[in-house]
Amino acid sequence: MKRLLRRMAHHTTLVLRSEAGQALVWVAVMLPLFLSVIGLSIDAGTVFDARRELQNVADSAARAGAMQIDQNAYRASSGATVVLDPATAREAAAQYIGTRGAGFAATIDVKPRGVVVQVSRSVPTSFLRLVGIGNVRISATAPAAPRFGIQGENR
Repeated sequence: MKRLLRRMAHHTTLVLRSEAGQALVWVAVMLPLFLSVIGLSIDAGTVFDARRELQNVADSAARAGAMQIDQNAYRASSGATVVLDPATAREAAAQYIGTRGAGFAATIDVKPRGVVVQVSRSVPTSFLRLVGIGNVRISATAPAAPRFGIQGENR
């Protein structure tokens, strides 16, 4: 029995010696893959975070524009009609976007019943730059309409 155990131990030692460098080869082959997955994850997180912030800017700018009611039309209809003042709505949305920093390209579409704001910008990448993608263009769109009262939509 002892002889059998010694023989198995000797055989196991020979097998382990013959496979000693395989872990190094495996690490050398897999390391670039792991690093690229980590880099892609970091860049994707950066882009998604910037997209969320850009959507917040578009939503808030649209809301700022939708609050600019044409008071003359509202008073003339005794509060029955709520329409936007196009000039002040566009100005309020543009002013809000301007306060959020530089680098935004914005389109503001104002109609009597609502505002649609489209905002876009470029987000620099870190790891994707290695494969030639230095910037990713992101955009967000937000509509807003003026509301009044506590029970529903405009008439």
